[in-house]
Amino acid sequence: MTRTRIPYPSAQPVYAAAALWRDRCLLEDLGLFDDNRISTLGNAEVLVRDFVEQPDLGEGTFLGKLRGQLADASPGAVQMAAELLYVHLLIARSSTIGGAKKMQQVRTVLGFADGHHEVPGRLAHALESGLINPGQGYNNYRWRQYAYLIKTVAALKRLPEAERRRALTEPQAFIELLDGLVDNGAAIQRFSLEHLLFPDVFAPVVSRDHRQQIVKTWPVLAGGADEHPSFRIAAVANGLAPNGRWESEEFVNFYRAPLLWEWQEENSRWNSLIQWGERIRESVDLAVNEQQYKLEGAAALRAARESGLGTDLQVLRRSNLVDWRVVDSFLTWLDEAEDNQRILADLWTEAGPASIDRFLDQVPTTAVSGIGARLSLASALLGAVDVVAYPPWRATPVDLAYRLTGHTKPEPSATEGERYEVFLVFLDQVIDAFRRHGKPLADRLEAQSLLWTLMTYDPPVGWTEAEADAFRGWRRGSGALPVRSAPEAPADTTAGSSVPEAVEQSLSDLAGELYLDELFLERVIQLLNEKKQVIFQGSPGTGKTYIGRKLADWIAGSAERVHLVQFHPTYSYEDFVDGYRPRQEGSGFDLRKGPLLRIAEEAAAHPDLQFVLVIDELNRANVAQVFGELYFLLEYRKESVQLLYRQQPVQLPSNLLLIATMNTADRSIALLDSALRRRFYFVDFTPQTDPVAGVLRKYLREHQPGFEWLADAVAKANEKINDPDAAIGPSHFFRPTAIDDNWLELVWDHAVLPTLRDHFHGREGELAGLSLAQLRAEVTGSTDEDTQLP
Repeated sequence: MTRTRIPYPSAQPVYAAAALWRDRCLLEDLGLFDDNRISTLGNAEVLVRDFVEQPDLGEGTFLGKLRGQLADASPGAVQMAAELLYVHLLIARSSTIGGAKKMQQVRTVLGFADGHHEVPGRLAHALESGLINPGQGYNNYRWRQYAYLIKTVAALKRLPEAERRRALTEPQAFIELLDGLVDNGAAIQRFSLEHLLFPDVFAPVVSRDHRQQIVKTWPVLAGGADEHPSFRIAAVANGLAPNGRWESEEFVNFYRAPLLWEWQEENSRWNSLIQWGERIRESVDLAVNEQQYKLEGAAALRAARESGLGTDLQVLRRSNLVDWRVVDSFLTWLDEAEDNQRILADLWTEAGPASIDRFLDQVPTTAVSGIGARLSLASALLGAVDVVAYPPWRATPVDLAYRLTGHTKPEPSATEGERYEVFLVFLDQVIDAFRRHGKPLADRLEAQSLLWTLMTYDPPVGWTEAEADAFRGWRRGSGALPVRSAPEAPADTTAGSSVPEAVEQSLSDLAGELYLDELFLERVIQLLNEKKQVIFQGSPGTGKTYIGRKLADWIAGSAERVHLVQFHPTYSYEDFVDGYRPRQEGSGFDLRKGPLLRIAEEAAAHPDLQFVLVIDELNRANVAQVFGELYFLLEYRKESVQLLYRQQPVQLPSNLLLIATMNTADRSIALLDSALRRRFYFVDFTPQTDPVAGVLRKYLREHQPGFEWLADAVAKANEKINDPDAAIGPSHFFRPTAIDDNWLELVWDHAVLPTLRDHFHGREGELAGLSLAQLRAEVTGSTDEDTQLP
């Protein structure tokens, strides 16, 4: 039985795509995306000539330079280049490069040649996940990795058919072929090919340093030094006890407990978790506050299960493990479902992560929707089998714990069961970390209870303010360590007091709702944790405000802790911060606080909660005049200043975040001065690049099947416009009901084209190629008559 193939559901499309590439493109000469003869020696030699032998080491992006290098290549060679880029991107997890960006890059290369090409659906789906985190060199030196891939394919194509088949079916022969090629710093691509083409032989470890450390740690298992390094690490994998499982499949994961810290040093983020964990264990009785009610709830569920009353699950209503609204909706559906006992039995028989998928496959999203709600429900019910082995999962504390430790998150395409398996892996990692520090945890339930307390509880009442502030800062990503204080008063023993009231939504749920890569949202959160304020800038229709508000709600945990203001040309300091206003009754003026001061005071009064101020259309006002002395406070959150009208010091608390939006298309509005720019991080929203690229296609595929051509038409229009500030955004085409040709024509003629006429003022002739009918004909290949809209 193999111990090197990753058995998780999200990995299977990747392996299937790699096998298809081997069979169609390497063993045969067919294309990966169609049945044409694309993967020929002739096309491979063109790529060697134009890319490998003529590297462009000048300025510019990888794709921009690749376009120039393939300028004289045939359409077949260009398609082969796109297919090889697909293979290059296939192995990388979404934390390295998101699925939408992978697809965007492949489509960009396909667009180098005339004609409309599309990546088949099953292959497009495979790009939504990956197998490994290949490291910085993967993105920074893509040209090297890509050149090595081209050289490998060309070398295979030069072999006689029998030798090529042997190289692609016998691991030793394939290694000999690769050894004959100089990798030129492209070891990542070489090791990726080894695993993709022989996943049952070679381990998914692509860092040369990691491979050497692993072999050095287990030299006896690795065998003699005269053995090939790739076979030595494979021998280590086959000699170790499996530490990963999915149903009946077992594998060895060098990046999880108990193996990881045998060959790799523990990082500072894990050290911070351990120190704060120990501090919490000194102050909070986890057995009383967290474990007891979970054990009692699991016992009640087990009793209902064993008595044959599995549908009598009222105990779920009496705990904080699942939102009560989710429980009500589920129990209502379950009472009416046929074979409801069997549905529950599918979860409780051969229980574990895979049984979660079997169970949830039968629970419609109309009954329970969203990954956060569905998985919290299934994990709580799994407690009826063994709550110690299968503790409850909740999205908010788990997401935060992953972020604070840098733990590898599930792929966006992962099933709920796979997400739960990753959670169990994380709990095992926590147990292993504390064991290595001589502070053992008894089991997964204690580890889960500790994490729940760390991520959701207020600082214990006996801690000093300095330590409480350090704890809050650590949870926001500062990396702060405990500040030892004087003897403390007894801790507050209210169990789970900080669990939010709102229906819980995982970050993956939010990403899916917004049609974005989860990696993008993670990055914005990281920027906010670092500088406390970001600006979303881009053209109209790119979703800046909508995404900003949705993300703010998620970060704050409640819409009540999110305030929205919209700037305009007459907006002033007195409106935003503080100023005198006429009294509603009688004469005279009152000094009134503006929205910034009000939310700052709310945040200061509740330091354990997160608050977000969303500023829409930031640059429509005179920003320097509106912000005044707040420029200083934006940069120095721990300092205070005296306001213009209020004779008292004011401070912006660290739990107040700012998300602003800025329209880059309107040339009449103000530019931001460098002092303000230095105090914000900027996130670009342009239709041709992440995060916006791919949003429209995802929306159409999910809600408007049959209209995916519209995404190609908009992309073609933006290519002709050739100005990111004037590009057409996807928001024009979002509609809660079904779209049709007539509605599209109305939107295009009365929303899209009027804006473009302003942009092309004095150049109206350039609008001729931007009619919807013309664009549709270009991207679908239909005749003008076929594409006439009603």
